[in-house]
Amino acid sequence: MRDDPLTTTDDRTEPTSPRPLNPIAAITLVLVFPHRTFERLRERPRWILPLAFVAAASIVSAVFATRGGHMDEFVSSIAFRSGASPGNVEAGFVASAFLMAIIGVPIMVLLEALFFKAAGSLFGGRSPFKVVFSAVAHASVPVGIGALAFVALLPLTGSVEVGANLSFLIEPASRPYLWSVARQVDLFAIWFFVLLGIAAAPILQLPRLRARAAALAFALFHIAVMSTWGWGSAGQYGDPYESWTARSTDEGVLHFGDATPPTMLGEVESALARATGRAEVLTGRPLERIDCYIYPSVAEKRRVTDNDALAHGVPWANAVHLAWAPGSELALTREVAKLAGAREAGNVYNPFTRDGLGILAGGEWGGEPVRAVAADLAAEGGLPSLDELIEPARYARLDPGAAQIAAGSFAAFFLEERGISEYRAFLDEAASAPHAVDRLLADAFLDSLSGVERRWQDFLGARDRASDPGPVSPEGNPGPEPGYD
Repeated sequence: MRDDPLTTTDDRTEPTSPRPLNPIAAITLVLVFPHRTFERLRERPRWILPLAFVAAASIVSAVFATRGGHMDEFVSSIAFRSGASPGNVEAGFVASAFLMAIIGVPIMVLLEALFFKAAGSLFGGRSPFKVVFSAVAHASVPVGIGALAFVALLPLTGSVEVGANLSFLIEPASRPYLWSVARQVDLFAIWFFVLLGIAAAPILQLPRLRARAAALAFALFHIAVMSTWGWGSAGQYGDPYESWTARSTDEGVLHFGDATPPTMLGEVESALARATGRAEVLTGRPLERIDCYIYPSVAEKRRVTDNDALAHGVPWANAVHLAWAPGSELALTREVAKLAGAREAGNVYNPFTRDGLGILAGGEWGGEPVRAVAADLAAEGGLPSLDELIEPARYARLDPGAAQIAAGSFAAFFLEERGISEYRAFLDEAASAPHAVDRLLADAFLDSLSGVERRWQDFLGARDRASDPGPVSPEGNPGPEPGYD
């Protein structure tokens, strides 16, 4: 009689109930003797160790891939398109991997177990949910093996896009859903489905033919759901700018695709020239040449960058992503000015040299002068205080809209009170000493911080005076509000 690796000699001598399957052995034996393993799991369901294995494998894969530098190009690509720093993207990727491993893996297995049980019910299968959950957890072991295989092969492949699936046959930008389906046709995913096909008969108590039909129905549903979920990530793979054209201008380089109308290019070039001129007047320095990536619509910009703002800057690359639509020139002006401030401030996020400078350069918020908007916000008690502007950590926790309105209105107040020369000097000093802004403000206004705050509030309350100083003319004085397209 052939030995059964899942039983002992004593088990074969008496027709007694099978001994409990060792939980550690089950993780290995489910790959070698799956049918017998699932039979035992029906009697003694276990699920903690396989879930822990898959979660640990996912964490090891993510940490090794990022900390080992194997994803630098991928991270930089996402950071460039989104406007975030590469360090923040990498940290976010690792954090999401931990979150997905600790919370996402159990939830995913739970949902898969629910759908597997539902698929079995359609064909007459019946089983306690704990048993089904245990079977799906053990069938997921190949998913953990796939994560470890990915990280083991990454130094050889050198790319996160190379995997054990068919996605390399599909161009993600042109056929995103088909590409997402091809990504699900993965060697380890197929292994997972095969194990569930084997588990369906003993776990759901179904005849072999109906068990396979239930497993096939589950697999098709699983692929459809995961493909729909992963469809939006198609823009993260490949180079969306590979076929774009670059055109040099006096202020920088315009990057655009074939769908960009020539008239739009001319409008953007003029808008970039005006935006650059305003930023240079405010800072008193010429700007570095800017790379401007132009999208014909907000929808197209969102598809490529996953950012639905009219414009957003990438300080570390000195680039701006711009969707050309009504109000885009105002957004472009803000982002160009923020780039100028970011260059001065370095890695420290200083509200005065970034948001304040950007909003001042644009001069408007929602079609109204920033000064008027800030006055209304102050009257409602929602305008952040000067103390909150001074401290970058507190500023970062504010509502983004209120924070930018406060920073921009204070910049307008500074310009009117102290003039362009003092404002430029303050920008320079605040960039080099971001933690001494309170002292710099007191020196610039020859007043205490509380006195400066009162004068700022008086500036906002004087609604009968001229509106916001707004953009600055090339002569260095507050100029008239520009007309934005």
